[in-house]
Amino acid sequence: MLKEEFKYFWKGARWFALFPVLYLVLLFINQRFQLSDFNVYYGAADALMNGEQVYGKSFGLSSGFYKYSPEALVPFLPFALLKYDVAAVLFYLINTGIVLLLLNEFKQTFFKSYEWGREVWFFLIVTVLFFGDQLERELFLGNVNALLLLLTLWTVHSIENNQRAKAGLIYAVVLCFKIHFLILLPYFILKKEWKVVLYTILGLIGAGLVLFVCVPNRFLLLHSQWLKAVQAHNVQLDHSPNTIYFFIQKVLSSMHMSVIPIAAVVIGLGIAGVGYLTFIWKKIGMGFQSNEALILLALIPVLTHTDTEHFLWAMPFFLMILITVSTWNKKGKITAAIVLLCASIPFLFNSPDIVGKTLSKQLDEGGIGLSLLLLLLLSFFYHSVKFFKNRFI
Repeated sequence: MLKEEFKYFWKGARWFALFPVLYLVLLFINQRFQLSDFNVYYGAADALMNGEQVYGKSFGLSSGFYKYSPEALVPFLPFALLKYDVAAVLFYLINTGIVLLLLNEFKQTFFKSYEWGREVWFFLIVTVLFFGDQLERELFLGNVNALLLLLTLWTVHSIENNQRAKAGLIYAVVLCFKIHFLILLPYFILKKEWKVVLYTILGLIGAGLVLFVCVPNRFLLLHSQWLKAVQAHNVQLDHSPNTIYFFIQKVLSSMHMSVIPIAAVVIGLGIAGVGYLTFIWKKIGMGFQSNEALILLALIPVLTHTDTEHFLWAMPFFLMILITVSTWNKKGKITAAIVLLCASIPFLFNSPDIVGKTLSKQLDEGGIGLSLLLLLLLSFFYHSVKFFKNRFI
């Protein structure tokens, strides 16, 4: 980032930075500074370093099982050398910095020819407000979802800048953390981004070699245990309340019909696949399109078993909607504003402190997934992001 541009960025970003810092102070005052997800990374990294059990062991909460690749633990080894409270505060501050970097990356992706100003900050503030609950959970739990979104944006940015080796290596890091992002791989292949694919493979091999150097005697065992953990986590996808498979079963049951779980998954993937191919078909031979890649991120939470904070991966898609709607006439803007306000309800109000436990559970488990699915369907139907590439501000 250029010095002058950083000056304008920080002028607005410092106010965003203030809220996480104040939130951190409140967490300590109320004795709620837990970072449950970071506790899992920290505990698993400590176990890896000391030759103890990594998978199938609960770290902290009863649901605190480590489910990601053993390679993803390598960056957490330095944290495991510190006392937990020190490591947790450090990670929280790093996560705050990542959120700020996300704001800058959104600007570089969607507002290339604009300087930092009221118009840019308006779009970013609306987006942050819409995903406020997911961002708050990200900080409170201490997860890596914001980091993975940032790395994916860097991957897309690198491809656009013809830095495909860099893009592949960054994408490899993303896959080490969460295999959900494999959703991008068929798109890279479809667009013949062979160099990206090649360097992704090389990056994964390199990550594996680093882990092998660290724990040569446990390398194969750890990967075997990881695959079992992934399988166990994604069992019965049709029962995951925010997925398209769950809604397929609901619709069929309302018509007194049902299908076996694997059939619901196949139908769901088929609908998503055909819908997405239809969406990109006219530009299928035109090479890599950043908007097409970023829309795939919004599909992850409704195609895989994820937690609520993973819905922040839909932030680029939401920004596309906002910018596209800004080009509509007054009537269209009012209609879109009403739709987005309704869609924001499960995103913003799925907190038992605000709406009570019963309604919060409904919004958190099903409501947020349905909201995102409807936004995707409406956007595809109205072509609101179909040719978005040509309308980047």
